[in-house]
Amino acid sequence: MRKYVLLNTLTASLTLFLSTTAIVYAAPSGVLKIAVGADPETFDPHFNDLPTGNTVDLHVLEGLFRLDAENNVVKELATDYSYSDDGKVFTVKIEKGRKFSNGDPLNAQAVAASFNRLLDPKVASIYRGLYSSIQRVTATDDETIQFHTAEPNGHILLLLASTTATIVNVSAIEKMGPEHSRKPVGSGPYKVESFVGGERYRLVPNPSYQGKFPAKLEAIEFLVVPEDGSRMALMETGEVDIVERVPPESIAAIDALDKASVMKPPSMFSINMEIVLRGAMENPKVREALNLAVDRKGMVEGILGGLGTPSVTMPGPGTQNELRVTFDPIPYDPQRAKALLQEAGYGPGQLSITMVCPNGRYIKDAMVCQALQGSFQAIGINANAKVVDRGTWSEIIGRKPDKREDNMGMVGRATAGMDFTLYRLFKTGVGANTTGYSSPKIDKLLAEGRATTDLKKQKEIYAEIQKQIWEDRPFVFLWYQTQAVGVSDRVKGFQVQPNETMQFDKISLQ
Repeated sequence: MRKYVLLNTLTASLTLFLSTTAIVYAAPSGVLKIAVGADPETFDPHFNDLPTGNTVDLHVLEGLFRLDAENNVVKELATDYSYSDDGKVFTVKIEKGRKFSNGDPLNAQAVAASFNRLLDPKVASIYRGLYSSIQRVTATDDETIQFHTAEPNGHILLLLASTTATIVNVSAIEKMGPEHSRKPVGSGPYKVESFVGGERYRLVPNPSYQGKFPAKLEAIEFLVVPEDGSRMALMETGEVDIVERVPPESIAAIDALDKASVMKPPSMFSINMEIVLRGAMENPKVREALNLAVDRKGMVEGILGGLGTPSVTMPGPGTQNELRVTFDPIPYDPQRAKALLQEAGYGPGQLSITMVCPNGRYIKDAMVCQALQGSFQAIGINANAKVVDRGTWSEIIGRKPDKREDNMGMVGRATAGMDFTLYRLFKTGVGANTTGYSSPKIDKLLAEGRATTDLKKQKEIYAEIQKQIWEDRPFVFLWYQTQAVGVSDRVKGFQVQPNETMQFDKISLQ
């Protein structure tokens, strides 16, 4: 095996960590209280689709690699890695003697079992298609794992650094059944002590943790408070230390508090209405009309209070900036939109659509949905805004396109890596492709982009993919959401990844 040097600038920043064998860490101290808008349906990384779930997975489970707060890839369980000469076998060495919190060995066999579960069609992970270039994962000894790929994959480090790729204890899953989704057996610095659905969940230190990111806190308590005003009230009274998704009308009030303020970390969340491409929605003129009907700048200022930037490409900033390209903003032109509908054969009132949006998942999502309904009605479309609870919304947008009864759904995307983002959303037949988008040209380009490790070629390929998707308009492109998090002054070292995953590696309470 030869050592493989990636030319990708993101992975060139791979951080090398020293062994922690001789390091003595301070005892965990303090209880951190966080108010979140929703609790994940599962902490199983093969099925979780919420940043709050990513936060738990990041701290309860471990991966071979992980992302830091700036989306740089760093080693976690891995000690070394290499590619075969043909680029189709990726080998990873892991630390010896690691264990899950229940005492089971976390060896190469356990790692292979975790990935093979992710790839198993019977398990039906929502992320299986994203990892489909990995054909099988094997353990050659207790410390060596091999990923056998169908073709060279120049983005595999980013795939393995996602919380989706954190290591689950397959043996514990088989024994625990559904309970494991709420109290996963991991090897991370924390473990889930308790979970009350819709109310709260609590993390405490894992006493058997052996890694590089030890627990800093005695406990982390998450309170589930969907209503914005109630969540902000907890911040104002000092009952919690952190509140997620501060609404625009509350920013000034939080900043005016003596012992708290709003932080706005970089965000890569791309918020769009993802169109189900069937019937009238297959017509590019209809999709263009829908996009021209939206006053993005006015909605960002008037509804989001400035907490957003109108879209200029599908991937949000920070996805992988060296491969990201942008285009001219979509103009607000309702007259042109009406003309396009006429050209497509739809006069006023002849086209009806249904939109599905969550309530409390994104900034002012319900209000945005109602505003979009008005925008579409203004160009002669009978638009119905269906605002539902998070669970119902998640179930609807998770259906395969041919099982959907709605015409579009509001979804925010924030995944590190251009391959990770574009492959999962626009590759024909992939599970996360909620639109049914299918293009032989894009499929070919995605395969080429995944196979090459040459940064210049990657730039050319992904620029062409982004241009085609921007022109095809499979989404009503909206904006990139800005994070707004209320944080008590007593919290130090708190970090948030651009995908809203919270990090507690450097945190302390004063």
